[in-house]
Amino acid sequence: MEFVERQGRIEALAEDILTDRQLTADYERKQREHREALRLLQSHAQSTRPGSRLATSTVSMGDFFLVVPTGTAQAMVGGAQRELEAALGETRRRLGTKTRLLAELEASSGATAASPSRYPPGRLD
Repeated sequence: MEFVERQGRIEALAEDILTDRQLTADYERKQREHREALRLLQSHAQSTRPGSRLATSTVSMGDFFLVVPTGTAQAMVGGAQRELEAALGETRRRLGTKTRLLAELEASSGATAASPSRYPPGRLD
C-alpha cells in the first residue's frame, strides 16, 4: 500500500509541476505583451505635445475601453507589470521547490522517468 501512496504523491506532484510550468509560460507571454505596450506608450508620449488632445491613449479594461492620459496609461501598465513579475517570481520559486521534492521522491522510491539502469540505450519498452 505504501508503494501506491508514494506513486500517487509523485503523480500529483508531477501534475502540479506541469500546471505551474503552463502558468509560467502564460505569465511570460503576458509580460512580453506589457513590455510591448509600455514601449508603444513611451513612443506615443514622445511624439505628442503634453496637453494636446492627442496626449491620451485608449486602454482596454476587460470588456470596455477607457480614454486616459498617456502618463496614466503608462502607470497602469507599469503597475500591472510589477504585479506580474512578482507572481512570476513566486511561481518559479514554487516550481523549483516542487521539482526538487519530486526528484527526492523519485530517488527514494527508486523509480525515475527513464533511469539508465532500467532501460538500455535505444530501448524504452
